[in-house]
Amino acid sequence: FINTNCLPSNTIFHYRKKVIISVMIKRISSTDSCFLALSLFLILGSCSLVERNPSYEINAQYNVSINRDFWGIPYIKGQTDQDVAYGIGLVHAEDAYEDLVELMPLYRGENAIYNGLKDIDTDYLVRLLKIHAKVKDLGKNQLSQNILAMAQAYADGVNMYANQHPDKVDLSMHPITQDDVIAGSYIQHLFFAGLNGELAQINKQDDASIPTGSNAIAINSSKTELGSSYLLINSHQPLSGPVGWYELNIESKSGWNAHGGNFPGSFQINIGFNKDIGWGATVNRPDVLDIYELTINPNDTNQYLLDGKWVSFDIEEDYLAFKLFGFLKLKTKQKFRYSKFGPVLEMNGKYYALKHINENSFNEIEGWYEINNANNVYEFGQLLEKRKIPSFNFVVMDSKRNIGYFYNGRIPMRLDAAKARQIIKSSSSKDIWDEKQLVDELPKFINPLNGWIQSTNQSPFSVMGEHSLKTKKVNKYVDFEKRLTNRSYVANELLSTEEVISLKRFIEIKFDHTYSKNSRQYQYLQSISKYDKDIESIIENWDKKTDFKNTAAGLGMCLMAQEWISEMNSNPAPSYDSAKQKCDSIFNKINRKFSDPWEKINTISRGSRTYPIQGSVDTLRAVYGSPKLITKSLDMTGGDGLFFIIAEEDVGKTIYGMHNYGSSRNKSSVHYSDQTYLFSQEALRFIPESL
Repeated sequence: FINTNCLPSNTIFHYRKKVIISVMIKRISSTDSCFLALSLFLILGSCSLVERNPSYEINAQYNVSINRDFWGIPYIKGQTDQDVAYGIGLVHAEDAYEDLVELMPLYRGENAIYNGLKDIDTDYLVRLLKIHAKVKDLGKNQLSQNILAMAQAYADGVNMYANQHPDKVDLSMHPITQDDVIAGSYIQHLFFAGLNGELAQINKQDDASIPTGSNAIAINSSKTELGSSYLLINSHQPLSGPVGWYELNIESKSGWNAHGGNFPGSFQINIGFNKDIGWGATVNRPDVLDIYELTINPNDTNQYLLDGKWVSFDIEEDYLAFKLFGFLKLKTKQKFRYSKFGPVLEMNGKYYALKHINENSFNEIEGWYEINNANNVYEFGQLLEKRKIPSFNFVVMDSKRNIGYFYNGRIPMRLDAAKARQIIKSSSSKDIWDEKQLVDELPKFINPLNGWIQSTNQSPFSVMGEHSLKTKKVNKYVDFEKRLTNRSYVANELLSTEEVISLKRFIEIKFDHTYSKNSRQYQYLQSISKYDKDIESIIENWDKKTDFKNTAAGLGMCLMAQEWISEMNSNPAPSYDSAKQKCDSIFNKINRKFSDPWEKINTISRGSRTYPIQGSVDTLRAVYGSPKLITKSLDMTGGDGLFFIIAEEDVGKTIYGMHNYGSSRNKSSVHYSDQTYLFSQEALRFIPESL
């Protein structure tokens, strides 16, 4: 999940599993005066935190079989889509129960009940956005009966596991409901589409979220031997937790068949392949949310300015429940304000309205299901044009060796798209866009003449180097990303040569661990070299690689990582003194020298096992680590994880992959860490399409 905490000064990249926002909730402390100010109400009748039925009756009958391959990966077969969804719920509960239920309190707007008063802010946000009311009023009317039945079946699968293994679950979390599944999908999509970063703007905090990275590369025609085509699917996530990749294979007699990755709590396949097509998704930054700073009537804080007139907020009152001392359940009455610009947050004495393109749409769940069933690149693109999925780039390859890139987003038509990238100070209704009027012409490339496409979180007009730059057009209604990552520079440089790419070479590119001399990070390193002879020496002697035996990577990598963090948060590049101070602190903490071999500095761990790993921040082999005292290293926490490589050749289709850890998150399972060493050694695992 995503958070908006500032990065600790001694951490290159750090993750937590909560959202922190400062909203207009009346704060609660241990003092009596604060209690009096809150109008607290003791909820009587039980000391139980949440009253739920520990045994949930499963009314439907499901016909599903689950087999596992050598690596423990589940192959789920069912007569219907509902049977398969039920099986996904079962295996998620069996293999990843803690991660599955960790965010359920958030989805229910009950974080403060389960986790204490410190988490009441997220409950306020869930209620302010009316998520649960919208699930009932909009979601269940927009989604097809098939999707609704699949959501129910998934919940039934999770609850069946709880019924069968009450000693292995938290019974207070059950039953998981259809509403939980739909609300969870909606909330996750809001944050993946950028809500987190927008809230960070208001609060003037750095966004210490999951890496907004990912790689997807496709090549065919003139770039390959014998006209073969290759696809890399490599989305970057935290290595563990609720949004760490879970690998599975599904097969429904009704036609829903796929192999790929998803997250515990979801029954769709987000990245992967079916018998006809493979698709990778990378994070993009379409502007799908606006924040308006409102002008408040100085004589009445319940009014805001709209088109020259003072207009009253629509105000609702509701209770938020929380617990104290681990057993005492209380509630506080709160106001929720709504304007023509959207629901309103009060922060630091100012009022901000939020307007998100998906605030009234639950169709993203349907959108993922539809692309799961696409048969070719062209159909995939047509399905995306429905704009049910609000964001993400997609790189696609089909069995006919067609390849395609699609910049996707539910982007509203705006009068001033560039202005909308920042907080909008406006009182004009002209700045309130219509969610039904979307930008319909977005960048896409199918079978380009250069024979390759690479998406690495850069400008959509740099996915084919100079070839795509020629297609760049100005569209006043949309402000496309302009950033270029090191990964984009390296991929463009490797693929822009006259070299014909073999499968072996394609795999080498996937694991490339170098920095480009043209990248933003390396340019920054050069700019600060005048302050430090050691940095000058690095530039002279470092080959810009992060391989195992490299003794020059430590300082250069760490300094460039500080620039990367600043850029991710839209901040200026850090000063030399600031960056060097942080790097000194990090390496002192892990008791390492900058000149130590990279294999000593950079590791991946699972349980008691620790292995060296190549790659670093924003290399194609993306490795994001945090200082770990036990291993005396920067231990990997996110980045390159579950990946797939698909080769369509004259001899047939071949599929390889690897998970960063294994198919199970249970420490007692042999599959908890059985892929970790292989992953660290850049090995490949053959993947059968069916068992």
